[in-house]
Amino acid sequence: MIKVSVLVAVYNAEKYLNECLDSLIAQTLQNIQIICVDDCSTDDSLSILNEYKEKDNRIEVISLSQNMGQAHARNVALARAKGEYITFLDSDDWMSPDALQSALAIFEQDENIDCVLFRGVFHYPNGQDIPYPMHPFTELSGYEAFVKSLTWEIHGLYIIKSSIHKLYVYDETCKYYSDDNTTRIHYLKSRKVSCCEGTYFYRQV
Repeated sequence: MIKVSVLVAVYNAEKYLNECLDSLIAQTLQNIQIICVDDCSTDDSLSILNEYKEKDNRIEVISLSQNMGQAHARNVALARAKGEYITFLDSDDWMSPDALQSALAIFEQDENIDCVLFRGVFHYPNGQDIPYPMHPFTELSGYEAFVKSLTWEIHGLYIIKSSIHKLYVYDETCKYYSDDNTTRIHYLKSRKVSCCEGTYFYRQV
């Protein structure tokens, strides 16, 4: 069984897409599914995706004929996800090589852990990396994580059990910040939420 499915919504990301995909190919956890949905890009994003698909059979590429927004693109990928756990990686961001392996190790410590947060790092155009101002924690209840997410005391860069994500998909009524409500629902529906040392690099442009 595939351990992790990664949802990658792509729109006009040719400048950053190689770094994003390279970080997924380089994951120390090999048993992953990478589902890329091109949301009708007008640049060379789709060509780049197809090149990577030829190089790595874990990469799946779906091309939409109409621009529908990030939430829809992610939901298209979600419908194809086969992994035991699901996460997303935006097409201008990237992960440390140990990110998925690190998260999986946390899940395996306790079957009641349903969601694991990555270590979030803001990456700025000048090359500066600044950690998200979140106090590390070992464990929160789903409700505690939900409350902390209301003011983003904890961030929304995470991996979650497929059984929860499949029930609570992305909100397609919002073209921007469509994952805010979904993230909070995911936390609320989790029994336990933890965090790992794997890093999600969140590009600031």
